[in-house]
Amino acid sequence: MNNLNLYSETVSGYTAVSDIFIDEYVPSANGDFVKVYLYLLRLLTRKNSNLSISSLADTFNQTENDVMRALRYWDRSGLVQLSYDDNNQLCGITLKDIANHGSSPEPDDNNAAPDINNAADNAVSEAVTDNEPVSSSPVSDNAASGNTISDSSSNVVSMDFAIASSASSAHNVEPSKVTVPADRLNELNSDDDFSMSLFAIETYLGKTLSQPATNAIVYFYDTLNFSTALIEYLFEYCISKGKTSIRYIETVALAWAEKGISTVDAAKEEVVNYNESVYGIMKALGLNRDPAPAEKQYISKWTDVYGFKTDIIIEACNRTINAIHQPSFEYVESILSSWDNSNIKSFDDIKKADAQYEAGKTATTSKSSKVIKQNANRFNNYQQRPKKSDDWYNSLLSNNN
Repeated sequence: MNNLNLYSETVSGYTAVSDIFIDEYVPSANGDFVKVYLYLLRLLTRKNSNLSISSLADTFNQTENDVMRALRYWDRSGLVQLSYDDNNQLCGITLKDIANHGSSPEPDDNNAAPDINNAADNAVSEAVTDNEPVSSSPVSDNAASGNTISDSSSNVVSMDFAIASSASSAHNVEPSKVTVPADRLNELNSDDDFSMSLFAIETYLGKTLSQPATNAIVYFYDTLNFSTALIEYLFEYCISKGKTSIRYIETVALAWAEKGISTVDAAKEEVVNYNESVYGIMKALGLNRDPAPAEKQYISKWTDVYGFKTDIIIEACNRTINAIHQPSFEYVESILSSWDNSNIKSFDDIKKADAQYEAGKTATTSKSSKVIKQNANRFNNYQQRPKKSDDWYNSLLSNNN
């Protein structure tokens, strides 16, 4: 097909829309949500002081709950910030700088909050994928998993949370199998905040929640006392690793609860501890524990300041163990600092540097050998006196007689 040329004859005003929003957020967002965000941009130029949820709902022929879902969606996406008064009523909307935020949420085709009472419709299909084993050691990205969501274009380093084996003993239950009473389901379904969290989770998963998944979420909320924000982050984190099985997700949740994690910030800190890069570095040094604060600073320096990739840092760790036979962040630092000063950034650079070192070492050894040989030959090079003949000695003896 031929390319199309786009023209405009309008002389009316314009509303600026970021290319980032069009490229990264529009494709995955619900169409009604996009309309609400674009309309907010339009209202910025109008300076409308009569803005309200009711007026927005009337504009789009939606319910006020529909408008609030859209606003909360963009709030979770980081594009707007909602402000509330002392009575927990929405009192302000701030449009954030879109350039300071990452990629858009996962796409979702629904524009209504999920009804957790209807979750049982998918229980059978979910049960098929809930047999994924979850190891007590860091899980390999190549391991079999249930519904796997992969993103080949992502440059984010894959992370695996090291699940503590003690979690299963402290919480000897499977949250997904704990049936929630019907009256509790009805109560939570009428809770706007909880209902919106379910909607966000369905957005991340790209499917309607099953009964086991709903059971687990209610368990996280009621028994583990996780906030809705922490539950949303739990699913976001696991899905970012391609792990969508509820068995995997609930095991991570139990491990977090075992460690006393109750906030999103604490969960993010825990995830950093088990970042694949950090885990690889600690393992290379023979350390089976979380890095201490000072050690984290070293790792941050190697990755952020020096800009080394994980495999290069691990190579320095291996050389440290081979050289001094014990873990030492200071020794690793000396190696990486030297490489950084010499602009060594890849394995090819390391091989060249090693070859130059060996060549210099050989030349030095050869020079030292020559010096030793020359010193050893000094005695042989000494000018010796001529050997006397036997006749001379015989004559000397005769004279003495």
